[in-house]
Parts: sequence; C-alpha cells; structure tokens
Amino acid sequence: MAVSRHPIIAKEGWSLILFTGIIVAVLQHYLSSYLAFLWSVPLLLAWLYRDPHRPLPSDPLGLVSPVNGKVIVAEAHPDPFLGRDAFLFRISISLTDIYSIRSVTEGKIIQQWLDPEDDDDDRSLAHAIQIKTDEDDDVMIVLRPGRFFKQLSCDAVIGQRIGQGHRCGIIPFGACVDIFIPAASTIQAKVGDSVAAGITQLASLKHHA
Repeated sequence: MAVSRHPIIAKEGWSLILFTGIIVAVLQHYLSSYLAFLWSVPLLLAWLYRDPHRPLPSDPLGLVSPVNGKVIVAEAHPDPFLGRDAFLFRISISLTDIYSIRSVTEGKIIQQWLDPEDDDDDRSLAHAIQIKTDEDDDVMIVLRPGRFFKQLSCDAVIGQRIGQGHRCGIIPFGACVDIFIPAASTIQAKVGDSVAAGITQLASLKHHA
C-alpha cells in the first residue's frame, strides 16, 4: 500500500529542536557535565514533533480524520463559511498528540480564508480550507491554533489537487480542528471517539443522483 513520504520528525520542528540542542550543548560545555539531563528537552521536542508514516486510505467516498485527537462535537451545524446545512465534527488535539494535518478527502482546494467572526471558540482566528471532491461535494477543514501557542503551518494552495490522507501541514501544542461535511453524509464517528489522522473514517459521502 502507498505511504505518504515525510520525515519521521516533522520538518517544522527541526529548527526548534536544533536550537535547543545547541543551547544544551553550550551549557553543558561551559558550566557542568552534570547538565547532561538537559538533553531530555530536545529529545522531548523530537518526540512531540514525531510524524509517523501513514498508509493512504483507499475509500474514495470516505472522509478521514485530518488530525489525531478526540471527537468532542458531532452534530448537525450550519456551515458559516459556505452558508449551507452541514454536519460538524470538532476534534480536540492534546499537547502530546501527533500534530500533523492530513486531508479529509481527495479533491481540489477551492478557497482559504480566516474565520472573521468566531463566536464559540476564543482561541484565535482560524484558518479554513475548502476542498471540492470530484463528485462536487464540499468539505471544510477549519484549523484553530491553541490558546497559548497560536501557530500553525498549512501547505495547501488554492487550485491544488490534494489526495485523501495526504499531509498538508502541522498544528502544534494543543489545538482544535472543525470539519464541516455535507449534511446528507453517512456518519460513522461519535463524540468521545479517539481518531487517527488519515486513518479513522469519520463519515462517508453519498453519491449524487
């Protein structure tokens, strides 16, 4: 089975890991060899930025989780971006979950924007991505950085085709992701479920007549 090709430690964390490693090396060299325990800091960062390879899903109508975490909302909810009836999954990412973001479905990236008025989440402005499938369904991924580390990296480009389960960015140190899918989808995941990015199927699209 095909596997997405990315380093086992996310490239977005390399500079932070290298910087902390240099600081620890300097402290240990000039102050004391007893500071060797400080190497646990860059090692911890390397673990936090782990990015294991994932087998790419093969169900063209399946909608997979974009992140590792836990489903905290699964309900019918209006899509504030596209102005339609939709079903909302909200997934909470803990500080120790894998931070990589993967595409929910295969399709074309139509639009990206910041959430202008977010009335139910005070974390920060959210980065939203609209993906249109080959069956003409729209899926929204809304990335909401954590309260204390308001940073994310998204490689998605408008007009680009993206494969189901392909890595498209990172959202580190505790965050939340919303997925708005067509209201008529067959729902499979529920509140309380632990989900894995690119593996766990949240729902399935229905063919248009």
